Amino acid sequence: MASSATRRRGQPRTKPGEERRRDLLDAGLAVFTRRGVAAATLDDVVREAGVAKGTFYLYFPSKEHLLLALQREFEVNLVARIDAAVAAAGDDWADRLDAWVVAVFTDFPPGRAQHDVLYHHPVDTHDTADDEPAHRDLVDSLGDVIDGGIAAGTFHVADPELTTVLLCGAMHRAFDRIWHRDEMNDTPRLVRATKDLFHAAVGLS
Repeated sequence: MASSATRRRGQPRTKPGEERRRDLLDAGLAVFTRRGVAAATLDDVVREAGVAKGTFYLYFPSKEHLLLALQREFEVNLVARIDAAVAAAGDDWADRLDAWVVAVFTDFPPGRAQHDVLYHHPVDTHDTADDEPAHRDLVDSLGDVIDGGIAAGTFHVADPELTTVLLCGAMHRAFDRIWHRDEMNDTPRLVRATKDLFHAAVGLS
């Protein structure tokens, strides 16, 4: 029988850094989902990932930094899907705006459980700006659509930046109310109302 050393010959002794970081992210999500962020401990996370606590600190300064990384990954993936839907909508900016709305309602509600785990916990990481790269968020994505429609002469918005923030904020508040109170849980109705709101905000009849 081949010895353990023989069986492992030619295999790396440790995982590459990105793979190890992925293991920690996956472990964190599993533990946060199972126990909740507040109750979860670093011991829980490293046990789930099968690593020592010292290894965790090579990638994340704290549990809060791990949570922030998971939040950003969730949003980056969501925005990438929304951007793809907008790009597939063609050159008409009204159609692009509608595609943005539909994509949000298609991709966001099914992720309710993950969203609640990741975002319904305060994160206090004052030094994260230098630790995490900048990323596109929902405001950036919608802002690009509105700016493009204005440049094309299709949209008419006095303050595009603030309008974009207000629209995203109103939509997010509606999600929270619907999810946690189970009010107006009617996706076609929500899509129609959101399209009407967005059309009015950008000056479409």
